Amino acid sequence: MKTLSLLRGSTCLVPHVLHARYWHQRLFGLLLLPRLGQGHGLLIEPCASVHTLGMRYPLDLLFLSPDNQVLGWRENLAPWRAASLRGARSTLELPAGALTAMAPQIGERLRWQAAPTPLHVQPASGGFP
Repeated sequence: MKTLSLLRGSTCLVPHVLHARYWHQRLFGLLLLPRLGQGHGLLIEPCASVHTLGMRYPLDLLFLSPDNQVLGWRENLAPWRAASLRGARSTLELPAGALTAMAPQIGERLRWQAAPTPLHVQPASGGFP
């Protein structure tokens, strides 16, 4: 998967985001990946709804429009739940608590850029490296 960074202006909000663009990546999402650590996320596109079926930990979700405007979010979505937002083009999955520090605003436009270094996932670890 391609690795991106999420920015607000010139400030990096999430430095390491895996981009799930293909059906098999979207299908499995985080189920086959290690638990997200701080500064890491999974961008699922296209995606207006997600579930946490089979997950063992809660997630924060950020719903974005086709032009990366913040449409809404859901904090601390517990395992075995679902969330959606009509009109969202993509959903960013983050570790629970990440949105508190990010402090998103409805309507603000965020931007993506290629991450400075590729992220190599090591399933044996307790989180993303």
